[in-house]
Amino acid sequence: MGFMDKVKAQATVLADKAQTGVQQGQTKIQEMQSGKQVDHLLRELGAYVFLSERGRVQPESDDKVARIMGELDGLEQAGTPVTVTAQPYPAPGAGSVPAGGAIPDNGVVPESGVAPPTGEPTPSGAAPPAAGSAIPQSGGALPQSGGAIPQSGGGLPGQ
Repeated sequence: MGFMDKVKAQATVLADKAQTGVQQGQTKIQEMQSGKQVDHLLRELGAYVFLSERGRVQPESDDKVARIMGELDGLEQAGTPVTVTAQPYPAPGAGSVPAGGAIPDNGVVPESGVAPPTGEPTPSGAAPPAAGSAIPQSGGALPQSGGAIPQSGGGLPGQ
């Protein structure tokens, strides 16, 4: 087998691998799009059910619910799993909570993001705010003037 024959054989193998990769990519994109469609339909269905449970039935909601159910059935028959996915949005009031999940009694999370055990001073050494107050006392966590924000000519790359 000559050199050119080996090159052609290798090119054919690479072309087959590339075609397989493209097909796998297209399949993955279709799966993702189907999953998003299922999520959208389930969200819409949930809105109709919620409004119905609260006595605020929308015009033609029964027809719309039947249409959504039909679409979900069709997607499921086509092989798209219809499942509840992880919650895409944080629960109300779930701001930044320390890793341990506990927030100090005063409701203030220190800069480190880890709440000190009850009764211990904050990492800055300042006393915790008075009960019911979320405003830091002197030496609190807010940077003072000249903090971390660079002034003009602050040595940024390209300046």
